[in-house]
Amino acid sequence: MALGETRKIGFITLAAISAADCAAHSMNSLGPFAVGELIKSGQLTTAQAGLWSSVEMLSYAAAMTGIAAHVHRVRLRSLALIAACCVIAAQTGSAYVHVLWGLLGLRILSGCGLGALNAVVNIGASRLGQPVFVLSFVMVVQTIVFSASSLFLPYIGDATGQQGIFLTLALIVFALVPLMRLLPDTASEPQKRLQDCHPMSGQAFAALLAVLCYTGGSLAVWPFTERIAVSVGLTPMSFGSLSAFANIFGLCICLVGVRLSQNRASMRLLSPAIILTGVICILQAWPPSGLFFKTAFSLNYGLWFFIYPGLVGLTCLVDPSGKLAARSGGAWMLSQAGTTLLAGCAGNSGHYMWVGFLSFLLCLISAACVVFIKPHQMVAP
Repeated sequence: MALGETRKIGFITLAAISAADCAAHSMNSLGPFAVGELIKSGQLTTAQAGLWSSVEMLSYAAAMTGIAAHVHRVRLRSLALIAACCVIAAQTGSAYVHVLWGLLGLRILSGCGLGALNAVVNIGASRLGQPVFVLSFVMVVQTIVFSASSLFLPYIGDATGQQGIFLTLALIVFALVPLMRLLPDTASEPQKRLQDCHPMSGQAFAALLAVLCYTGGSLAVWPFTERIAVSVGLTPMSFGSLSAFANIFGLCICLVGVRLSQNRASMRLLSPAIILTGVICILQAWPPSGLFFKTAFSLNYGLWFFIYPGLVGLTCLVDPSGKLAARSGGAWMLSQAGTTLLAGCAGNSGHYMWVGFLSFLLCLISAACVVFIKPHQMVAP
């Protein structure tokens, strides 16, 4: 079934969207290495690192929200190439800047580029008409790319510090640009723009709130995971190996997600998976031992690859135009920016326990929203 859907959509198009997805999520998956290096080198305190991450996320959210208002005019290839140039410039600049305000300014540029790239992914998935399948497929590619990156990035950081980490992040995006040139460069059909006039329904609001609460809760301490790992006895290299394992585990979850993407009944697993994630977040933020941290980190990472495509797929089912999907990416970054800033402040004292309980509460709200949404009442695009 997955091979049939790949042929139907077109492998080249899927490869191009996968490239945009890898670039868009490069800081989500590899950002903890950059944050860890900035803190370790004394460039930033934990609270400043939280602010640094939050500025990028808010810019990410602003870009996606702004693009959502003009979703039917978006030309995927043009937007992806411009956004990739912004990210490359920001990461390259961050390799050489050592002043807080300069680093924050470059995060604004990076966030706008990353947000635009994620909008390309979500809008493209919605336009192709098989959002859950497309998002699951591109996340399979993402896990392969980031599994390899997680293995060598700690060694680059150890050998070359801040400069090596950020230049590598820039190089990863640069290497993906040729594939992004294969994206279609046409806007939506004019008749589809008429769907844009109706107000947000209760189901649309619930879908958006589900994404906001899940992402903010599950990723609250994500930028600081390397620091938490160190606190329970892991070295940066062993954390890199753990990240690679978590990516491989996520790859397995992605493959299962691709197989289940045509089955609406799989949506019933979303709420239990989100509640389980909430419990895991407590152990990840406040691990009693290294073993608990490794287990919680791997499970949270792996479940993300099932839950996030499912939630964004729901937004595409509610609104096939892709506008709600683009807004969902903005909601993700807005919520994570807030919870990350709180986690950064909490991390100054070395304790993230209460952030874990906040994550659990947010995941419960997200699960309740998913229960409210009834996919069988919607017509698939």
